[in-house]
Amino acid sequence: MRLYYDGLVVHQAQSDDGVIEVVDLGDTRSLHFGTFPRQSSMSLRTPHTLELSYTEAMMACLLLNTNPERVLVVGLGGGSLVKFLLHHYPECHIDVIEYRQDVVDVAHAYFHVPKNDPRLNIHVGDGYLFVQERYYQADANYDLLLVDAYDHVGMAASVGVQAFFDACAGLLTSVGVMSINLWGSDKPLFNQTMSRINQSFEGRSMVLPVKDKGNVIGLAMMQTVTNAALKKLKNTVDMQELELNINLPKSLHNLIRQNRSIINRLFS
Repeated sequence: MRLYYDGLVVHQAQSDDGVIEVVDLGDTRSLHFGTFPRQSSMSLRTPHTLELSYTEAMMACLLLNTNPERVLVVGLGGGSLVKFLLHHYPECHIDVIEYRQDVVDVAHAYFHVPKNDPRLNIHVGDGYLFVQERYYQADANYDLLLVDAYDHVGMAASVGVQAFFDACAGLLTSVGVMSINLWGSDKPLFNQTMSRINQSFEGRSMVLPVKDKGNVIGLAMMQTVTNAALKKLKNTVDMQELELNINLPKSLHNLIRQNRSIINRLFS
């Protein structure tokens, strides 16, 4: 069966949580939730690479924390971020919280997300409740917190409330960074979400629009990042890019340009 951009549907199922479709086109395999936008994409030849520009932009957090040891991912999808981190950071341990068991099953069966890797723990449940639970346990701290909790309708409602971002800030190490995928075309929701992030992180945030997409990546840090500090990263970003191949120099350039006025106003 062919569906979307003349791709071949290799899996299609429906549960109480919605439709899941896996579509192949050439070397690319994509995950859909019953609508045209791709929730995740993977190269069949190199499953660990990041195929979508917004996932590359999300990993701009590696500019600010270059060697993460513990990572929390909210929203698994096809596991692109998970596979990328496991490949490039072999000492990294990753917790994932995903609302849908069928998404986890498809990620294992069709997107090369490992089932028995001791570095990876996948939990099924609500992202808000999981983050709250971890926060109150007070024994889990993460270097990176990656939030990509979308379905066919939009971002999960509970992953946008003030208490969620408060807990996120409480879970990060002193050099921790949260990277969140937001939908910039919904201006009221975007502004509301960024306002809540700024409140939880005391204004320590930046935005990174994704070129030619509606996505805007929000980055929130536990440490203050000045414009001067961003510019100093130019000395090391090319070496990072040789290893990671995710357009980090471009992300750094855009961060400096997009956030210059914000950073100067807050911290100069």
